[in-house]
Amino acid sequence: MNMAKEQFGPVALGVARLGNMYSWVSDADADATLATALGHGIRLFDVAPLYGLGLAEQRLGRFLREHPAALPAISTKVGRVLKAIAAPGRHEQFVAPLRYEPEYDYSAAGIERSYEDSLRRLGVDRVQVLLLHDIDRFTHPEDHRGLMKQVFDESLPTLQRLKAEGRVDAIGLGLNHWDVAYEVLASADVDCVLLAGRYTLLDQSAHTSGFLDACRRRGVSVLAGGVFNSGFLAGGAHYDYRPAPDSLVERRTRLTEVCSRHNTPLPAAALQFTAAHAAIDTVVIGARTAREVDAMFELSRAKIPPALWDDLQREGLISHAPVR
Repeated sequence: MNMAKEQFGPVALGVARLGNMYSWVSDADADATLATALGHGIRLFDVAPLYGLGLAEQRLGRFLREHPAALPAISTKVGRVLKAIAAPGRHEQFVAPLRYEPEYDYSAAGIERSYEDSLRRLGVDRVQVLLLHDIDRFTHPEDHRGLMKQVFDESLPTLQRLKAEGRVDAIGLGLNHWDVAYEVLASADVDCVLLAGRYTLLDQSAHTSGFLDACRRRGVSVLAGGVFNSGFLAGGAHYDYRPAPDSLVERRTRLTEVCSRHNTPLPAAALQFTAAHAAIDTVVIGARTAREVDAMFELSRAKIPPALWDDLQREGLISHAPVR
């Protein structure tokens, strides 16, 4: 199943921020964010057990129960199980998460448990898209080869069985790094890859490596997340979930200067640069308020002078000018 843009639309909502990512979000703001996304026609919500240690799934599930007429598609992820703890939950990326502790588990039983737990938090019988989460070397620097053996022996066959049984419509990978996805695509059937932060104004490695073109040739849909690199290209202080180094602050300044010459906000250029690649079917945006959702759609409709891309390429800030 190729998840074409016509099925889920050009923009999806990433729900990680509604798990209190970096700052607290009220239930009312979470509901308003989701409602505004639906109002803009967003048809896919992406979530994971990790986000707020179950909080983002819980909030999305509550919203859907209170709005039964809303029928968006949902993608969630497996690869971690949440173990209940007595003390308040703690996580470096999430403020006031639920009382759980995440534990990696890519076994067949672990994937089944993770999926069933997600369904309970979401209050649904099934989701449309199920992604294997964070199997890259950066996340698992020790014995990554052993992990990949388990991925091929247990994780991917389990996902393929869930799809064959009709318990999900599409399966794939949710990653921050593309290299391990090359390995999976070479020997396993997946429908999609959600790749965060690797095709942006600051990192075009998914393109220069040939990965995006490989996905296109194989009919594998690409959902691009992290278009602002953890909010950094929208003025935030984090890059890829960590405080941004000075070298990237300087590069952002150069990008801003070029965009200013063309009367274009940097976030608009960032969003539309990612969306313009022919291999990318859907851009996954993150938002914590209704106002941010509205702003994202304004950015997606901003007029970008073609000369902006040429200038960014001429100054060595992007590897190529995007072409549809």
